[in-house]
Amino acid sequence: MPLAPAVVPAPVASPAAPLPPPSPASIVQRSHDVLVAMDRADVAAVTVALSPDYVHFEGDYVDREHELAALRARGPNAPHIGTRTWSHEHVSVRSNDAIVVGEALEHTTGNESHGGYNYDGWYTLAWTRDGDEWKLLYLGWRQGGSGGKRASWNEIFRNSIGFNHEPNRLLVDTVAHARPGAALDVAMGQGRNALYLAAHGWKVTGVDISDEGIAAARAAATQRRLALDAVDMDIDRYDFGTNKWDLVTMIYATDNAAWMEKIKPSLRKGGLFVLEYFALDPSNGQDDGIPPGKLAKIFGDGFEIVRDEVVDDVPDWAMDRAKLARFVARKK
Repeated sequence: MPLAPAVVPAPVASPAAPLPPPSPASIVQRSHDVLVAMDRADVAAVTVALSPDYVHFEGDYVDREHELAALRARGPNAPHIGTRTWSHEHVSVRSNDAIVVGEALEHTTGNESHGGYNYDGWYTLAWTRDGDEWKLLYLGWRQGGSGGKRASWNEIFRNSIGFNHEPNRLLVDTVAHARPGAALDVAMGQGRNALYLAAHGWKVTGVDISDEGIAAARAAATQRRLALDAVDMDIDRYDFGTNKWDLVTMIYATDNAAWMEKIKPSLRKGGLFVLEYFALDPSNGQDDGIPPGKLAKIFGDGFEIVRDEVVDDVPDWAMDRAKLARFVARKK
């Protein structure tokens, strides 16, 4: 009997090597390109770029079908973003997903007779691998610049919770024996400190970016029959003046050194600067706050340091307990 032929096993295909992730630069460029395609209502390019599970969110939920339908309805000649200048871009790329976050200054076309619109905002674009392709899974935008700050603080003051409504203890202690004069409350908010000063004989100006906070301070001043000059303005643009104030406060108003440099010449001789804010505390996972010695260095020339301490206490804002910088300086 003849022998059966030997069975030769079929070769086993080697598994395909995983595709390498794209470079961060290519994902950033891909993000720029898809937004330009949306600007120009390039439906074909956008269709290819979007994942089946795509979501666009700017306060309203828009899925892939409705995004493409809106582009078809708009057409390429309708007013749209004509220029976009990027900054502060951050990108994270992994084997199957990537995220790009960046700030963009934008200007519209189609309204040249009136100068067009300008926008400052933060984009978030999330990409996902779809076979050999990369598809846009999520697109988000939120307002940036002073408008974004204003919106955030407006929400806080509209709800009116999460912070101390009583005047700051450091400020109360500091002015207890001071002769009232002209006072400036930087980042006044709802006016808890400005109203306290006004009630104790000070001529008070309060500046804040939040129109909700300004409105609440004005209403409280009217109700209590107190004089208060409430200025609704981005503090970066505010003119602090020269030899104008007997007291300037920065109570939980950040640790903005540029503001302090403007404050120093605005104080009169003998004028007081009062600040309370979070102290830098890396042990608590806190990567912002005032480091030791920063304030004394800023006010080192021409000022007497009245108080410069770090305490563990209950802050007026944000946390149950924290290390706090309390600082008082008097102009010589």
